[in-house]
Amino acid sequence: MRRYWHRHCFFFLLLSSLTFTIWLGSVSFSPLGRIAQAADPTLLTQEGLTAYQNGNFLTAINRWQAALTAFPAGSLSVDRATLQSNLARAHLQIGQTADAIAQWESAANTYRQLGDLPQMGRALTEQAQIYTTLGQHRRAIALLCLPQGDAVMDCTNESALAIAQASNDSVGVAAALGSLAEAYRLKGDYDQALTISQAALAQVQQQGLSQYSAPLLSSLGNTYERLAQISYRRAASSKSLGIPEFAETLQRQGEQQEAQALSYFQQGLQIAQQQGDSVAELRSHLNLLFLHQRRNQPIETQTSRQNLIQLLERLPASRETAYAAVSLAKSYQPSFATLACVDSAHQAQAERWLDRANAIASQIADNRAASFALGELGHLYQCKGQLPRALQLTQQALWAADQTRSAADAVYVWQWQLGRIYREQGDLTQALGAYQRAVATLETIRNDLLTATQDLQFDFRDAVEPLYRELIALQLGNPDAIASAKQASSKQITSPPVNLDAALTTANSLKLAELQNYFGNDCVLTPVSQVRVDLANSQSGTAVISTIILPERTAVIARFPNGSQQLAWIKNSQQLQETVIDFRISLQRYRDPSFESSSSEQLYQWLIQPFETALQQSGTKTLVFVPDGVLRSVPMSALYDGNQYLIERYAIATTPSLTLTDLRPLKDTDLQALALGLSQSVTTADGQSFIPLSNVPNEIKTVLSKFPGSEALLDQEFNRDRLRQTLAQRSFPLLHIATHGQFGADPKDTFIVTGKGEKLTFGELEALIRNAAPQAGPIELLSLTACETAVGDDRSTLGLAGVAIRAGARSAIASLWTIDDTTTAELVNGFYTGLLQPNLNKAQALQAAQKAILATGDDRAHPAYWAPLIVVGNWL
Repeated sequence: MRRYWHRHCFFFLLLSSLTFTIWLGSVSFSPLGRIAQAADPTLLTQEGLTAYQNGNFLTAINRWQAALTAFPAGSLSVDRATLQSNLARAHLQIGQTADAIAQWESAANTYRQLGDLPQMGRALTEQAQIYTTLGQHRRAIALLCLPQGDAVMDCTNESALAIAQASNDSVGVAAALGSLAEAYRLKGDYDQALTISQAALAQVQQQGLSQYSAPLLSSLGNTYERLAQISYRRAASSKSLGIPEFAETLQRQGEQQEAQALSYFQQGLQIAQQQGDSVAELRSHLNLLFLHQRRNQPIETQTSRQNLIQLLERLPASRETAYAAVSLAKSYQPSFATLACVDSAHQAQAERWLDRANAIASQIADNRAASFALGELGHLYQCKGQLPRALQLTQQALWAADQTRSAADAVYVWQWQLGRIYREQGDLTQALGAYQRAVATLETIRNDLLTATQDLQFDFRDAVEPLYRELIALQLGNPDAIASAKQASSKQITSPPVNLDAALTTANSLKLAELQNYFGNDCVLTPVSQVRVDLANSQSGTAVISTIILPERTAVIARFPNGSQQLAWIKNSQQLQETVIDFRISLQRYRDPSFESSSSEQLYQWLIQPFETALQQSGTKTLVFVPDGVLRSVPMSALYDGNQYLIERYAIATTPSLTLTDLRPLKDTDLQALALGLSQSVTTADGQSFIPLSNVPNEIKTVLSKFPGSEALLDQEFNRDRLRQTLAQRSFPLLHIATHGQFGADPKDTFIVTGKGEKLTFGELEALIRNAAPQAGPIELLSLTACETAVGDDRSTLGLAGVAIRAGARSAIASLWTIDDTTTAELVNGFYTGLLQPNLNKAQALQAAQKAILATGDDRAHPAYWAPLIVVGNWL
C-alpha cells in the first residue's frame, strides 16, 4: 500500500500564489487627458510603467498613486480605471493583497459606472483570484459565479462569469471559468472543479485561445492529483476497517487518477514551452517535481529539479521566481513535514536557493516572499544546530511577515519556530511566550486556514497539531521537555509553573481545530457553551477526565465535582497506543470463552486508579471523558479493575471537547422519534457490500412502542428523497438509525447506508435536517446502532467524536463496532426504557441497559456485546 506523502503547509502557502491565473491584461499606458494639476500624470504613468517592467514595483506604485491623485475627486475615465488596475497588479507583485483587492474593487466600480461591462467582469475575476490565494474560496466563488439556481454555473447577473457571457467576452469567460474551477478545487469540491475546468478548456479550444490552455491543464492535473491522494487515504482507511476488496479498488483508482494528473502536467508543460510562457512552464515543472517525489521516483524527481533549476537561473526576478526558489529548496527535504530537516548532503543546495529567494524578494520589495525565504533559512540553521543564527533569521522572517497585513498564516509559523529554538536553547520561559503568541495568532485565522484548502486536511498533523501539543507540554511542565532543556543548556533552567487550566484551554482549542479540519470547509465549528463542561455548576456528581497525548508521555487531568483537579502522567505514549489497540482487539474477540482483560486492567491503572480516592470522596456518579487520539476508539465502560468493569460503578459518557456540548437536559414531554432502518443486504454504487441486519425490524418496533406518534422508514422506504419529505412535514426530537454506518479517516468514508444503497454522509444528513425544517430545533438525540470504526486509526474516530455536532444533534448514542442485532435490540429497549424514567439521564440510562446485559451471565457478559455503545455529547 502506498504511504501518503505529506506536504508541508508552506507548500500550499507558497503555491497558493501560483494557482490558476489567466492574465486578463497587463500594466498599460495611454496618454492621459489634460488634468489641472502641478504634477504631470502622463509622465508619472510612463515612469511607473518603466519601473514595473524593470521589477521596481514600489516605485511603480508610488508613481501611479501620484498620477491617480491628479484626477479630480469623483471623476470617471478609462485612464482612471487603467491606473487602478495597474496599481492592483503592482501591489499583488509584492504580496500586498489587501491593497490589490482594494484597487480591483475601485477599478470594477469605475468600469461599472463607465458602462464597460467586459472590463468590469475581468476586474471581478482578478479580484476573485486574489481571494483564492488567501483561501477565501467562498468570496472568490461569489464574485465569479454566485449561483442563483441548482446549477453551479447558473450565475447571478453581477457575477464575473455572467457578465463575460453577456458581453461575449471569450477571454473573460475562459478566465472566470478557470478561476472558478480553481476555487472549487482548493475548497475541496473536486467534482465541480473537474466539470468547470473541462468547460473552460472547451471554451479555450473553441475560441482559439490556445495561449490559455497551459494553466487549465495544470489545474486539471492538480485536481486529479488530489483525487489520487484521497483515494489512497480511503484505501488505507478501508483496509483498517477490514474491507480489503474495497481497499484494492480504491488503490487502483488512485493509481489511475495519478496517471491522469501526470498526463495533464506533461501536456501543460509542452504547451507552455511551445508558447514561451515561462510562468506556466515554471508552475508545470514544480507540479511535476512534487508529483515525482510523491511517487517515489528519484530519477524523474532529479530530472524535474534540474529542469526547474535551469529555468530559474534564466528568469528575471518576480514573485513567481521567489516562491519557486523557496519551493525548490524545500524539495530537498525528505518530506514536507513542518519539522523535517534537509539532510546534510543537500543543505548547501537548499541554502543557495533560499538565499536566491531572499535576494529576489529584496529586489522586488516583497515582504511576504522575504518572510518565507528568511524563515526557511532559520529552519535550516536550526537543523544545523546553529541556534543563534537560526533565532536571528526567524526574527527577521517574523518582522517581514508583520509588514504584510495578510500574512498571519506565516506569522504563527515563525512564532512557533521561535518557540522551538528558545526551547532548544533551554529558555523555557521565552519558549512558552512564543508558543502562546503562535497559538493566539493561529486562533484568529483557524477557520480560514483549516478550510482554506482540503490539502491541509492531509497536512494537519504536521502543520498545525504539533504546535498545540508542544505548548501543552510547556504548560504542564512535561518532565521530558524540562529534562531535554536542562541537557541542552549550560544555564540553570527555570520551568514555568504548571497551569492545568491553561493546558485544558489549549487542548480544547486543539480539539476544535481537529474537528474543523476533519469535517472541512462546509462546517464551521463554534463553541456552543460559554462555560467549559468541567466547570459547569449543573454537573452534580460528575467528574471530567481529559487526556492529552504528547510524543513522549500522556497527561491525564481529572476535575472532580467539588472543583478540585489532579494531574497524572502515563510515562510512555507509544506503550499507551499499543495497549489501547490490544484492548480494542480483545474487546471484539467475542467468540473467546472469556474476556482477556490484561490490557483493560492496564488502562484502568493508568486512567482511573490515580484518581480513585478523589472520585470516592467527591461523590462522583458519572464520568465524562474528553479522550484524545487513539483513546477515542475504545469504550471506557469496559475498563476493568480486576473485579468489576467501570460501567458497574459509574455512568459514562464522552464529549469531543470542553465547549462543544450543550448541557441542557432532555425534555421528557412528547418525545417522538423518526426511526430509520435497513434489514436487507445492499451494495452501494461504488461496489461496497453490506450484510443484512435481520433484527432491525424488531428494533424499529421497539422505538415506535416506546415513543407513541413516532414514524418509521424501513428498507426501500428509507432513502434520501423519502427522508427529505418526512423531515419537511414535521420535526423529531429523536432520530434513531438502525443501519450500517462507517467512520473512516476521510469524511467521505463517514456515512450511513440507506435502503437503496445510498451513502449518506453526516454532513448531508445535517443539510437534510436543516433545509427541510429550518424553524425546527436541533435533534435532541441521534442513535446509531450498527456503526464501525477502524482499529488503531484515531483519525477515523474524529467522525465518531463529532457525529452529534455534524448531524446537528445535541447528543448521540453510537457504536464503535457492529454487534449482533439481537443484543442491539435489547440494549436499545433498555436504554429507551431508562430514558423515559425521570430520574435517569442518557448516560445513566445506557449504564442501566449495559449492566442488564452484563448481569445475564451468559456469553453476552463479554464486553464485546454491551460495551460498543457510547454516549457522545450531552449526557444529561
